[in-house]
Amino acid sequence: MERRYTLEGGGSLTVRADELRAVLTAERASDSRGLYKAYLRGPTGRALLGTLAPENGQLRVRRTLTLDTLERQGAWPPVGGELELAFAFGREKAPSGWSWMEPEKLTFGEETLRAMAVRQGRALFQPMDGGFRLAYPFSCARPFPLPGLFCLARLGMIEGERHICFQFDRKGWPILPDGGRGTGVC
Repeated sequence: MERRYTLEGGGSLTVRADELRAVLTAERASDSRGLYKAYLRGPTGRALLGTLAPENGQLRVRRTLTLDTLERQGAWPPVGGELELAFAFGREKAPSGWSWMEPEKLTFGEETLRAMAVRQGRALFQPMDGGFRLAYPFSCARPFPLPGLFCLARLGMIEGERHICFQFDRKGWPILPDGGRGTGVC
């Protein structure tokens, strides 16, 4: 059996299975943005395939894993795959409508919020009516940004990349993102 999936996050995944093993190949066009990790998704979990490496003008990773290993991780039978930018190569240009900001330059409602943001470091900043937004690149492999505000975070996409977004009023107090509409857009 051989199946081809479009990877969430860009690229494709080919899965070829025999009786005991699966040969998995994830690939995408090389874009010089950073290091990508590929995952096989199953009905109840996912399995890391690895980091894509340059090969013949593409980024690619190939793995042969036992079906038993994939089943234990909840990734077999496959239902798709994911590709995430695990490490960006010094992206200096901010996405359209955003700018890079050092959080110590912002006003927060209390010192604990400010300290948390300063510890996290540089963030994408976007002024909004009555306040501002902060966005941080998201990866399951990295610590969650601003963990004290976990319940007020919104996972969204900015120019095709996953980000965790937080909204603040003009005094720097966190607010429910998008008025609770859950748009999926930062």
